[in-house]
Amino acid sequence: MLPIDIEILKYIFYERHIVSLKMRPFFETDAYHQLKKQLENLSTSEELLSESVMEAPYTIFDLETTGLLPELGHEIISIGAIRIQGVHQIQYERFHMHVKPLRRVTKRTQQLTGITEEELEESDTILKALSAFLEFSKGSVLVAYPAAFDMKFLRTMLKRWKLPDRLPHSIDAQTIVKKLYPNRKHQLDTMIPFFGITKLARHHALNDATMTAELFQQLLHQLPNEIHTVQDLLSFTEKQKS
Repeated sequence: MLPIDIEILKYIFYERHIVSLKMRPFFETDAYHQLKKQLENLSTSEELLSESVMEAPYTIFDLETTGLLPELGHEIISIGAIRIQGVHQIQYERFHMHVKPLRRVTKRTQQLTGITEEELEESDTILKALSAFLEFSKGSVLVAYPAAFDMKFLRTMLKRWKLPDRLPHSIDAQTIVKKLYPNRKHQLDTMIPFFGITKLARHHALNDATMTAELFQQLLHQLPNEIHTVQDLLSFTEKQKS
């Protein structure tokens, strides 16, 4: 792995222009215009915000990426998601797609995620993957662990592709953990055994989303008594970020 300052210079003066050229043909495709239309039509209804936190629909998702800095051209290579209906649903609806990146993926990333170069080469573009994910999660509240990373990555990808940022509200499950358990370590690897959740292979988008969904359902039972609606929960998590 290159030092971060070298990686920045390499991206700014060389790779960014190559990526831009690779992206250009996609702007005229049906997939691009379909995704743009989906994003323009996205909104969170007042009905959803007023639903009970114990009954509302949530989509818990996780991204696997080629790095931690989307500003340096790092890309999404896998999206995993679980859709639940409050605390009652045991059989989850599942979503999992690999994403073909514009830049070559390092061996280290392949080893970490278990996704091979061949699998990525046969995968759909980020445009089709995001479109499918938005369709899967439509009408629900997004949840991630930590949402700060995943939502920032999604928003940076939208900006890179000149797409409108109309993503729905999101809840950071890690923020809830930090509030409820301020004296414990808050990493997902620590919380999984603490809550008695079966540990699946990590750095796999669907596995991480599955474990986070189980954790989130348990957290809903432990929320303060004054949190009744989705809007209450959003306000609670936003308050903790500030």
